[in-house]
Amino acid sequence: MLTLLQENYLSLFNWVLLTSAKASIFIVFLLGVKAVLRHKIGAGFQYLLWSVLIIGLVLPWTPNSPISVYNYLDSSHLQQMITSIIDQTTPSSSANVANLQPAWDPTAVTDSYSQIAVVSSETLGPSEGNSNTWSASPFVYRLMSYIWLLGVLTLTILTVQVNKRFSKNIGHALVTDQGLLAVFNKLKAELKINTEIPLFKSRHVNSPSLLGLIHPRLLLPMGIEQTFSLEQVNHIYLHELMHFKRKDIWINWLCQVLMIGHWFNPLIWYAFYRMREDQEISCDALVTARIDTEQRNNYAYTLVMLAETYSQAPQMASLASLCGSNSQIKKRLIMIKSREDKLSSAKWSLLGVVAIGLIAFAAFTSPQTDASPTLREGKTANLSQGVSGEQAIGLPEGIVDTSAGITVEDIAGPNFKGKVMLIKDPTRVKLAVTKDMGVMGERVSELVKDRGGLAGINAGGFYDPNGIGNGAFPDGLTMQDGNLVHNNMEEKEVNIVGFDNLGKLVLGKMTANQLEARQIREAVTFAPNLIVEGKSVITGDGGWGIAPRTGIGQRADGTVIFVVIDGRQPTWSIGATLSDLRQVFEDYEAVNAVNLDGGSSSEMVYQGKVLNKLPNVFGERYVPTAFVVTP
Repeated sequence: MLTLLQENYLSLFNWVLLTSAKASIFIVFLLGVKAVLRHKIGAGFQYLLWSVLIIGLVLPWTPNSPISVYNYLDSSHLQQMITSIIDQTTPSSSANVANLQPAWDPTAVTDSYSQIAVVSSETLGPSEGNSNTWSASPFVYRLMSYIWLLGVLTLTILTVQVNKRFSKNIGHALVTDQGLLAVFNKLKAELKINTEIPLFKSRHVNSPSLLGLIHPRLLLPMGIEQTFSLEQVNHIYLHELMHFKRKDIWINWLCQVLMIGHWFNPLIWYAFYRMREDQEISCDALVTARIDTEQRNNYAYTLVMLAETYSQAPQMASLASLCGSNSQIKKRLIMIKSREDKLSSAKWSLLGVVAIGLIAFAAFTSPQTDASPTLREGKTANLSQGVSGEQAIGLPEGIVDTSAGITVEDIAGPNFKGKVMLIKDPTRVKLAVTKDMGVMGERVSELVKDRGGLAGINAGGFYDPNGIGNGAFPDGLTMQDGNLVHNNMEEKEVNIVGFDNLGKLVLGKMTANQLEARQIREAVTFAPNLIVEGKSVITGDGGWGIAPRTGIGQRADGTVIFVVIDGRQPTWSIGATLSDLRQVFEDYEAVNAVNLDGGSSSEMVYQGKVLNKLPNVFGERYVPTAFVVTP
C-alpha cells in the first residue's frame, strides 16, 4: 500500500519530468532567439533572458494559455504514452482493468431503487493473463524515480563536499598590501557597498574570484600585485564587485540546485553553462560602461593577461570567477570591442522581450483545455436562464442549473480537492463511445459534444494492444443504447457499471448475454464497487493507493452522482484513496457507488468546459467512453 509520503514523492517526480520537458522546449527556442539577435541586443539583456528559464523551472503551477504549444500536440500519441506510463504507477491504470476487482469485494448486481441485491457466488480476483500490463510499468517507473532520487542525493553530497573542501583549503591569508587595500576600499565606496568583503590571497585559486553566499570573500592568486598594475587590479575588483551587487552567487546556487534536480537532462546543464558565459559577458559590459575608451582597452588587455597567466577556474556554485575558457574570453573581447551593450536599440530589446515572452507562454503554460478550477467558496449561481458555457465557467461556487436538473459542488478532503455533479433525472445519463473505435479515443469534451450533452465524466478503462495508449479500445463490455458495441471478454464475467431502461444504476459481475437479458441500456467495465445497497464493500483504504479518481453513484431517489477528484499536483491536490472516494459518496447519501477509470483520465466537463484541474500537461486525455448528461 502506498503511503502519503510515497505519493507526494511520485507527484514531485512527475512534476520534475514534465517541467524538464517543458524547459527543454523553451531552451531550444531561447537559444534560437539568442542566435538571431546576438548582435542586436545587449549583453545584460541576453543574461536577463535566462531568468525566464529559472522561473519556469521553479513554478509549481502554470496558467492555461491559448498559445500553449501543448494545444497543438493533441493529435500526437506522445501524450497518451506519457500519461499511460504515469497512470500505471497505481492499480487505477486504464490498462486491462476488467479483472482488477479485489478478491475481497462482494460483487453484486444491484438495482439502485430496489431492496434486493443479487450477489454472485464468485468474487472478482486479480487478472492473471494481463497483470503484467499494469504491474511491469509501475515497477520500471518507480525504479526510474528511485534512480532519479539517488542521482539527486549523490550530486547534492558531491556539491556540498566540493564546496566545503574548497572553502577549507583556500586558507585565511588576508591581504596586507596597502596599495591593494586602498584601491579596493575606494571602489567599494564608489559603488556604495557597505558589506564587509575581506580580501584573501590563496595558492588554491587560479583566478580572482568572489566566494561565499552569507560571508562573501574576494580571493586573489598569489603574486597578483607583481603581475598587474593597480589600474588593472582596479578593473579586476570592479568586475568581482559587480558580481556581488547583482547577487550572481545566489543565482549560481539556485541554478546548481536546479541542475541537480534535473541532472538527467543535458539540455538544462548546457543552458546553465551558457548562462554562466552570459553572466561574465554582462558583467564585463557593466564594467566597461563605467570606464572610458582607453580604460576599456586596458580592461581587455587585463582579460588577455589573465587568460595567459592563470588557468580557467572551476565552475562552482559558490564561486564567481573573472577567468574563463579561451572561447569565452574571445566572446568577451568581441563584446568590449564592439560595445554592443550600448549599441543595442530599444526596438530590438523590445522584440527580444516579446519573442521570449511568447515562447515562455507557449512552452511553460498548460493547454487551454486544462482549465483551472473556477469555483470559489461562499456563493451559488443559478443557471436556470440558460447561461452559456463560457459564462458558466466564470461563476462562483456552486453551479445550479435548475432547467437541466444539474448541480455542481466543490469537495475537499485532507489531501484532495474535487467536484461533485448531481443529476436529478437518471434517464438523462447516457454513454458516449468514441466514433473512431479501434483507431483513436476522444476527449471527454468531444464525447459530450458528440452525444449532444450538457455535461459528462470519463467512464470505463481501455486496453492497449498496439502500445499506443490512445484510448481506441474500451476494456471489457461496452453497451450503448441497448446495443453491445464492444466485447473483448467473450463470455467471461466482468464487473460492469451501467444503467437499465428505468435509469437504475447497475453494478456487478455479468456476461455479455446477461447484459442483454437484463435490458441494460448503457454499460462499461470497471471496478471496484464501493457501496452496494447502502453498505461499504471495501476495507481499509481500498488498497489502490492515492491518485486522481472518478466515480459514479446513485441515491435512493434516483439522483445520479458524478465525482471527480484531482491528484498528482502537490500544490493543489495529491489525490484520494478508494476509501476517500467511498466517503464522498456516503456524504452524498449514495446507496450504490463504483470507482471508474482514474489517473490522467479523471475529468468533469460542463457546457464545453473542464471543471476540474487536470494533472496532464497535455490537457484532456483521449478515452474511449464517457457518461454524458443529455438535455
